[in-house]
Amino acid sequence: MFGIACTLLVIGARALVDSMALSAGPFSLIYPAILIATLFGRWQAGLVAWGVSLLYAWYFVLPAPGSFAFDVAGDAARTMVNAGASLVIVVFAEIFRRAVREAAAERDKEIKERGLLLREIDHRMRNNFAIVESFLNLQVRTAESDEAKRALAIAAGRMHSFAAAHKTLYREYRGADGASLIDMRTYLADITAHLAQALFPSEQVKLHLDVGETQMPRDKAAAIGLVLNELVTNAAKHAFHGRDDGELAISFDEDGGEWRLTVADNGCGIENGRMDNGHAKGEDAREKLGAALVEAFAQKAGGVISQESNGAGARFVVTGRVH
Repeated sequence: MFGIACTLLVIGARALVDSMALSAGPFSLIYPAILIATLFGRWQAGLVAWGVSLLYAWYFVLPAPGSFAFDVAGDAARTMVNAGASLVIVVFAEIFRRAVREAAAERDKEIKERGLLLREIDHRMRNNFAIVESFLNLQVRTAESDEAKRALAIAAGRMHSFAAAHKTLYREYRGADGASLIDMRTYLADITAHLAQALFPSEQVKLHLDVGETQMPRDKAAAIGLVLNELVTNAAKHAFHGRDDGELAISFDEDGGEWRLTVADNGCGIENGRMDNGHAKGEDAREKLGAALVEAFAQKAGGVISQESNGAGARFVVTGRVH
């Protein structure tokens, strides 16, 4: 049926040509009919189009119209040559169609295998993150020193941040069929929600998040999320020392190819032990590690960090280029 449909289209085109130039190129239009029929309807449709269109051109177009007789010398040879050439088109079009179909099947197989591998990697990664985080949380409960508990809790928080980054980035990757851009509103909201639950369970310190409709490349998004984790963790440790309440404002926006992450609090300010010029005051190695991690993650995101303090709060700003 598809072969006949292609042939009927060619007959219509033939009638249009004959209205302007009778008998011009009697076999020229059978080639597209045969090619289309074979590529989209397999070789059976190609053979139908070949036979019907060839007979139509022979009977109705060649002199004398309405007869299979050859009035012009050489028309018999011309008909045989065109019949053979058009039959070759059927053969090669079918070979091409099968090659394309096999390539598409192989591609689909590879995509399926890649999806299975990606899910397996995701499963193993999540298990590894969960095991390490559970082990650290167990150590927190069994540690005798408050300092040890605090250090282990911070480490567990960082591990959860890594796990959250992996989870969000994997979900975006899978949902977008490999797209390399991450929705920052969803991503940062997930991280902020966990940080609020883990670091401020009493909800006396309020976290406010303001993220515009923007997308970032996957690697930069991961680094920005880790910068946010370290800055909020730093605020939880130092900003509200000796206080039961406070506010922490987080914002992220992108304009003119430049992104900006801001973390501001209304706490005690930098002078009371907060980070100073990218380094921690005091001799506590954990504080130096936190400052170093912020710097490292900011550099990974291609950003530069700056800080301000007026004695009644601190404000950290990380800026960088999107690409």
